[in-house]
Amino acid sequence: MAPTFTPIAESGLGLDPAGLLAAMEPFVAQRLTPTDPLWTAEVARKSAKTRKQLRKRRWLGWLGRGKHRDQTRIEAEYDNAWARKNLAPYEMEPRPSAGAAWQYGDTVMFATSAAGSRARLLVLMRAIASLAPRSVLEVGCGNGLNLLTLACRFPEIRFAGVELTEGGFAVGRAVQEDAELPDVLRRFSPEPPADLSAHRGVDFHRGSAGALPFADGAFDLVYSSLALEQMEQLRPQALGEMARVAARHTVMLEPFWDCNDQGLRRDYLLTRDHFRGRIDDLPSYGLDPILVTDDLPGEIWLQPCLVVSRKRAAAA
Repeated sequence: MAPTFTPIAESGLGLDPAGLLAAMEPFVAQRLTPTDPLWTAEVARKSAKTRKQLRKRRWLGWLGRGKHRDQTRIEAEYDNAWARKNLAPYEMEPRPSAGAAWQYGDTVMFATSAAGSRARLLVLMRAIASLAPRSVLEVGCGNGLNLLTLACRFPEIRFAGVELTEGGFAVGRAVQEDAELPDVLRRFSPEPPADLSAHRGVDFHRGSAGALPFADGAFDLVYSSLALEQMEQLRPQALGEMARVAARHTVMLEPFWDCNDQGLRRDYLLTRDHFRGRIDDLPSYGLDPILVTDDLPGEIWLQPCLVVSRKRAAAA
């Protein structure tokens, strides 16, 4: 059964497109129109490059020489990336001079990845405020950006995170050595922090989403944000583990296949071995979607989808 998609303004989260675009604004290099030659040229360039990569992947696969991006390759790739960039990309000044191609409805722009990170962080803040959990786990928490900021926004909630890479884990733990949330993260937060020292209480763990080191129902809410996209080869295990340790809800901000099954986005997911889970797969894990929306900003090659699910009670 196809999911019903809800416009973000009707989601009950107190969000609308104008608010999400405002969250992105400090990291937008240039706004354009969909007919601007700069924009159409970039879309054509990215589409041609992705089609070429996909043809190469299929050819090498037919020859038996294609290499998939398994968890070992992904860990090495992101370990270096997290360690290298630290918190520098989240500085709100100066405004960037260049960026990737982003689209939100009829609004098109060149922006840095931090623009999307800040919009998604705002979505997470509103989802947490709506669901009112006492404990929250982030699966694939990267450098801890979300957790560190969320902990200071909601100091009454217990936060924990699991990250595969040493590079990401080390950045998050290093930030916790500061008595107060660093200024770069205070300013990056789309809503004001309530306690600048609460980031020190986040419980970071190194590990795999396929084997979470927690008891059944350990957290009221379990979420992921563009993390499952890198876990296609262990998708059943990761989804099963998220459902297992969730007591009440899960929130997934992920490129579900339902939102990326055409054109450039489909080709990109196939080329990169990205997440191909479908929303209607979730009930098989005991997760019943209660809110689904793709009314979110996305890079032209990857559309995130917000899926809020309720954990189904176990049969007696």
